[in-house]
Amino acid sequence: MSESSSQITLRQLLSRHQRIQIPMIQRDYAQGRPAFEDVREEFLGTLKQAFTLASGEDARPLNLDFIYGSVEKEGESNLFLPLDGQQRLTTLFLLHWYLAWRDGNQDEFGQVFCEGEDSRFSYKVRPSSAEFFNELVNFWPAREVADESSMSSLITNQAWFFRYWRLDPTIQSCLTMLDAIHNHFAEVTGAYARLMDVKHPVITFQLLDLDHFGLSDDLYIKMNARGKPLTAFETFKARFEHELKGQFADETREISGQNFTVADYFARRMDTSWADFFWAYRDKETQLYDDALMNFFHAVAFICRDPEPSSYLEDISTFKSKSLKSAYALYHKGGWLERDFSITLMLLLETWSAQGNRFTPLLPENPYFNEEILFQHLVSDPSSLAYTDLVQFFAYVAFIRASGDQIEPQALLEWMRVVFNLSINTNYDRPADMQRSLLAVRGLLPHAGDILGYFATTDKPTTGFSLQQINEEHFKAELLLAHTGWRELIERAEKHGYFKGQIEFLLDFCGAMAKRHTAELSQWKNREHLALQQSFSSYLAKAETMFSARGLDSLPGYRWERALLSLGDYLLPSGYNHSFLVNSASEQASWKRLLRGGAGEVGQRARGLLQKLLTLIDLERPLEDQLDELITNAEELDPWRRIMVDTPNVFSYCAEHALRWEGNHIYMLRKSRMSGMHAELFSYHLSEQLDSEQFSKKILPWKKVEYQPVSGSEYAPSLYLTLAFRGHALDFWIYSVSGGFRIDAHRKAFKSVPGLEHLLVTTFNFDALKEDIRLDVPRGRIHSTLRAIARSVKALEAECA
Repeated sequence: MSESSSQITLRQLLSRHQRIQIPMIQRDYAQGRPAFEDVREEFLGTLKQAFTLASGEDARPLNLDFIYGSVEKEGESNLFLPLDGQQRLTTLFLLHWYLAWRDGNQDEFGQVFCEGEDSRFSYKVRPSSAEFFNELVNFWPAREVADESSMSSLITNQAWFFRYWRLDPTIQSCLTMLDAIHNHFAEVTGAYARLMDVKHPVITFQLLDLDHFGLSDDLYIKMNARGKPLTAFETFKARFEHELKGQFADETREISGQNFTVADYFARRMDTSWADFFWAYRDKETQLYDDALMNFFHAVAFICRDPEPSSYLEDISTFKSKSLKSAYALYHKGGWLERDFSITLMLLLETWSAQGNRFTPLLPENPYFNEEILFQHLVSDPSSLAYTDLVQFFAYVAFIRASGDQIEPQALLEWMRVVFNLSINTNYDRPADMQRSLLAVRGLLPHAGDILGYFATTDKPTTGFSLQQINEEHFKAELLLAHTGWRELIERAEKHGYFKGQIEFLLDFCGAMAKRHTAELSQWKNREHLALQQSFSSYLAKAETMFSARGLDSLPGYRWERALLSLGDYLLPSGYNHSFLVNSASEQASWKRLLRGGAGEVGQRARGLLQKLLTLIDLERPLEDQLDELITNAEELDPWRRIMVDTPNVFSYCAEHALRWEGNHIYMLRKSRMSGMHAELFSYHLSEQLDSEQFSKKILPWKKVEYQPVSGSEYAPSLYLTLAFRGHALDFWIYSVSGGFRIDAHRKAFKSVPGLEHLLVTTFNFDALKEDIRLDVPRGRIHSTLRAIARSVKALEAECA
């Protein structure tokens, strides 16, 4: 090799050139920055490993690749100015200083790295950086002091360390790196002598001198553009292949009849068939699929974690907040990338890429678990997967891992059906909820090959999921195995986009649950199964009419809600409110919750009303006509239910389907809180009645102006009317009070028409207060009272004419 290109140590570089100086156009030292933790830990780990290898004639040094630079004359000295390799050289220099101090080799270090009192390694980027290195090479703290403190705090507490140096990024990075070196090498002894051994070197690099070129900006740009840097995946792949050599030291895998080590197998597959497979998921702008690969690896690494330890909750946080490509050292140190991960990763890649560049599912088309859709989430943004998806992915991976080469698609489908039903109908509010489900899945795994048989014959087959859903799966398993006629009906119901596997309400409505309480399934006659199935089918058909995949299949005029309310109070609590139900299954008061019923009296009563409604429906007749008949013929309703059944606008006003009871008042909420706009049910209904032409004519000269909803609790929602008298329009407000209405007006407005105030006070018993006149009227008499006042006012006006 020529003089200008050779493999040398840092000591030999300083022998050839008197000084190393990082030039002005270079950036600050970066390997000590917090963002570079992964790179720093990996590099130091590699350096430390080099010292564990035996020294001698046959030992091969760790080679740090090429370092480029130019040489300049400065007086009698040669300056080596690194163009590429600044970061590695700086870390190597700090390692030499640390090991010299650790082994007590200060004198030897000074002979090589010092020129008088100055460091032969320096930075020209900032004067403070050069000052720091000059001070560092002359600083040798006592060992016992260093053992009690971090290297950075030890250095920054010295009198020679200027406070303004804290603003220098290079110095800050050096301090962080020295702490990291201390963590890695504190227990290593005798390393400095090996580091300085030029006959059997531990660490070397390839040096390329670009003599006499000078260091122009153009040259810097051109040299750094010589090739693209390694992508995150390429870096991962190189590290991971090294791990595979240790994980599968004596194992081979076959490709086209030829055996390869597992590391070679992975590399070849990754460069051929798996690369073709991931090509479809590449970034269309960069034409790279590296991010898709890293996202997939990240998800597999997480799904292979053991959910039992308490530290698993930290694993969930890591999975959600960090990516594999930016924290390799963290994942490696945490044991995420061990043999189980490697086996699962290669198993999934081989399985799903079996048809080359086309995704190959194991399962037939089904509504429970779509492998391809899940995979698309894994390669795009795995950390955004819901807990439900992660439970199902965990169960899927566990099954195929346990099955090995003998995967039975039908058994896998039945397994995923049960896990889907359990997980999709379990609430996951916290990571610990998911952890319990994963442990439950692992407990069920020995029975995965015959999951129906296990559920059908075990009273408490599992925990970790919704108890109600566990009981439902237990009962359905019994039915499926007891009579073949149940399979089609149950699967049809489970496939409904809103029911999503939770169909206990149909089993209840058809009478199967009641019969199960009176007789074991083994005692049921064939005709009894058929009769129950016919009833189940009828209720299912009606439920399919009432509910779409998104929830209640709304009809004009809120017919479903009003018909159901005509049968009874089906409203469910929602915080401080009561709701006539929303579609979102995650909400406290949803149609999904009504279908679920639950153990509480309110939920069971509401579900009973739904059963009654579906029983009354005849699918052979027009649906809307039947609902209108129920609404019209409703009798003996509570006053508030009567209003809601008769007044569709009440439903449309409540944008979030919420009412609030406060004492005797019922408020219609625009949103979910009283701080938002709200109306009052009885006064709003009166306002709606006054809008009818027939009623409005009967109360002239009363005239409705508007209904005034309010926000907050300072004022009451009210109906604003005017009363015409002798050319004057007098303002009145009607609002609800306990058990009735209050008619209110300001007395000042009556000064010009004193006879009208006298009429209202003497004839209708209005209270004359200091500023207002008012009258409290029972709700049932408000219409007659307004008509009576109207007649008297017209008569008075006629007398005064």
